[in-house]
Amino acid sequence: MRTGGSLGQVWRGWGVKLLLFFALMVAGWGLGVGDAQAQEDELLPLGIIVQPEPGELEVWIETDQRRYDLGDEVTIRFGLNRDAWVYIYNLDADGRVSLLFPNRFDRQNRVRAGTHRLPRRGYAFEAAGPPGVEYLQIIASRTPLELSREGAWAQEPFPDLGAAGLLEAKVRSQLRTVPADDWAVAWTSFRVGRPTPPPPPPAPAPPAKPKAWEPSVHLGLDVGWGPDPDEPHRIIFSFGGDVGSPDLGLGFSLRLTGEEPHPGWYQRGPETELYGRFTLVRSGSFDVRTGVGLAWQAWAYGGSPPFRSETRVRPTFLLGAGFRQGPGYTWVGYHVRRGMVLGVALQF
Repeated sequence: MRTGGSLGQVWRGWGVKLLLFFALMVAGWGLGVGDAQAQEDELLPLGIIVQPEPGELEVWIETDQRRYDLGDEVTIRFGLNRDAWVYIYNLDADGRVSLLFPNRFDRQNRVRAGTHRLPRRGYAFEAAGPPGVEYLQIIASRTPLELSREGAWAQEPFPDLGAAGLLEAKVRSQLRTVPADDWAVAWTSFRVGRPTPPPPPPAPAPPAKPKAWEPSVHLGLDVGWGPDPDEPHRIIFSFGGDVGSPDLGLGFSLRLTGEEPHPGWYQRGPETELYGRFTLVRSGSFDVRTGVGLAWQAWAYGGSPPFRSETRVRPTFLLGAGFRQGPGYTWVGYHVRRGMVLGVALQF
């Protein structure tokens, strides 16, 4: 009996300990849930109401973006499962509360069940700041509520609802008169920030160096004078011209000769030359030029035997220097059959 009695006492002692252990676990779980709920409520600012338990009436709200720059337009979407009066107010980062719906432009807030979008025609919602987190609270009720004072729309399109704490107390007092299944609330938040600065402009390209004007066409005239290489006692004159680019061209010249017949061979008519012109060296406005060509001259025999004629062909060479000023060009040189030659030209 003692043994049995001793075992019974031990069992009763462990049973009491187990009951106390389970009781403490249940109490701790309940406190943990309560603390978590309290922390969640503390994260929300004054003016935002969280529905304790969902009823038959359900409502939701969201924005088209989670972040807006100052000046961006905001679009609100919301939905409810039954017809009800709907109220939406905004709590900005400074704690100011404004009634967004209904408003001066959109006063009919008896809303049918379904999904809806705000703003409608005639007005817009703009992220006006200040920068920070803003909240939207939606309240749906089967009976109308009084959130703004009478005549507020006449003064401002989106009435100021006063301090957030006072508004929350006012709303809660009105909801107490509405059956629990006839009202519902929801909220959402978004961030307003300053516009993202544009990327820096690309580094400016170094200024292009002005390109010196370079002509592409050369039109020239020239005159020459000097002793006749065939009859050195005579001074003869010549003239000619050339065309091409400033560095390369084709030209001609005529050397005036006498046609007076006399015994023996004499020149008959002018000596004609065709030549090519080349620039050898250029430095700024100065250059050195040369020309190579062929000249032919008709000769006649005025003595005995009877009259006869022939054409003589000779190579020619010129070396000269020129100076360009704007479109004008002047040069001087020496020609093996013309003597000194002076020329002018237009280069454009």
